[in-house]
Amino acid sequence: MNIRNSARAVMVNERGEMLLLKFIFGSKTWWVTPGGGLEEGESFEEALKREVFEETGVKLDQIGPWVWTKEIVLEIEGRTVLSHERYYLVRVAGQELELGNMTELEKDTLLDIKWWSAAEIRQVAGREPFSISRLDELLTAINEGKIPERPVKIE
Repeated sequence: MNIRNSARAVMVNERGEMLLLKFIFGSKTWWVTPGGGLEEGESFEEALKREVFEETGVKLDQIGPWVWTKEIVLEIEGRTVLSHERYYLVRVAGQELELGNMTELEKDTLLDIKWWSAAEIRQVAGREPFSISRLDELLTAINEGKIPERPVKIE
C-alpha cells in the first residue's frame, strides 16, 4: 500500500470557530480541514504553509503545535493509500479567504467552505459528513485552552 504524509490545519478564528472545506471525493463528500499531501522534500510545516495558502489564501507566519494525528485509508486517483495526517493548531484573526490559489482539482471538487462553531458541528453531527469524529468535542477542548502536550490520536 502507498503511504501519503499529509499536513492539516486546525484553523481557529477569534470567535473560536474552525474553518472547514467540503470536498467531493469520488462518490463521497467530506468536511475537512485545510491541508494536504507533502511534496517531495517538503517538511510537514512547509506543506502546511503551502496547502493553507493554496486553499484559503492565508499566508501563515506562525504554526502552532501539532495537536492531533490520524491514519486513514483513502482512494486517491484510483490508488489506495494509507494517509498519515498531522494536524497543527493555527490561530487566525480577521482573515479574508481567497480561493484563487487552489489547484484545478481542488476547484473542481470544492462544494463549500465555512467557519464552524462547536455548537454548529454538534447540531448537524450525523447529517453532515465530517472527516473527524467528535470534532465538536475536540474544538471545544482547544477553545478551553486544553492543548495536548503530545499529539492526540483521532478518528
